[in-house]
Parts: sequence; structure tokens; C-alpha cells
Amino acid sequence: MKIIKFILTCLVLFVTVSFAVSNKQPVSLSLWPFPFEAVVPLGFAVLAFSLLFFVFGGLWVWVRAIPVRAERFRQSRKIRELNEKIDDLRKNGSDA
Repeated sequence: MKIIKFILTCLVLFVTVSFAVSNKQPVSLSLWPFPFEAVVPLGFAVLAFSLLFFVFGGLWVWVRAIPVRAERFRQSRKIRELNEKIDDLRKNGSDA
């Protein structure tokens, strides 16, 4: 499964970089209602938006995993407490 993921990642990376290198035409980027306008190569715009959405995707996954990480933390704390109780019981049981 890891090899398929690696191959697909390399393929997407290759296509994106090839597109960016091949398309050097200037493109005008503006955001309504602001009066600012940026003229950048099309390839740069595609790479910048790809990076932006990659970061947003990673942030989304990280935020969605917060409840899972919190539950895992609670469980590990409970396991630690139970192990301490077991150790105390064994210690007290061997003293008797």
C-alpha cells in the first residue's frame, strides 16, 4: 500500500512541476473588492495555490484529529493509573 501511495505522490508531483515549468505566461491575479493586482507566471500561481491548499488540508486533518488525540491521552493516563494500582496491590500482597 505504501508503494502505491508513493507512486501516486510522485506522479502528482511530476505533473504539477511539469505544468509549472511549462506555463510561464503571465497571469493577472486580483481579489474583489480590493484594488490590488499581481501579475505572476501561471506556473507560480498554480504552485502557490497548490501549497496553500496543501497547508489548509493538513491543518484541517490536524484539527479533526484533536478529539482522537485527546481520547488517546485520557486512555494512556488511565492505563498509567491502573498500572500503578496493580503495582501497589502486588506490593501490598507480597508483604502480607
